[in-house]
Amino acid sequence: MNPEYHKDFLTYLLLFATHADFECDADERNYILSKVDEETLNRVDKIFQKQNDIQRLDRIRAYLKQGNYSEAELDGLIKEVVAVCHADGDYSTMEQNLMIWLKRILKG
Repeated sequence: MNPEYHKDFLTYLLLFATHADFECDADERNYILSKVDEETLNRVDKIFQKQNDIQRLDRIRAYLKQGNYSEAELDGLIKEVVAVCHADGDYSTMEQNLMIWLKRILKG
């Protein structure tokens, strides 16, 4: 797996998760920045903000298809998404529902 590709996918997934409740607060942003550099976050966020929900879904599927992730790598991505959902101290119902759905997408 290409490290830059993985970093972009991780950033995209984390942004996707933080927007489950329609906002990315400072704690969630700081969590993302603990995983990736600010340049990557800003670059991926610029793309993310221009997309609607369907385009975001398509992009996640494209990342999955091109990344050829192992089961262990997918489990790691899921753990990161769960962690960012907890970063603000509030694991909302919307975030919990997103995790159910996202696990289905990632695990096929």
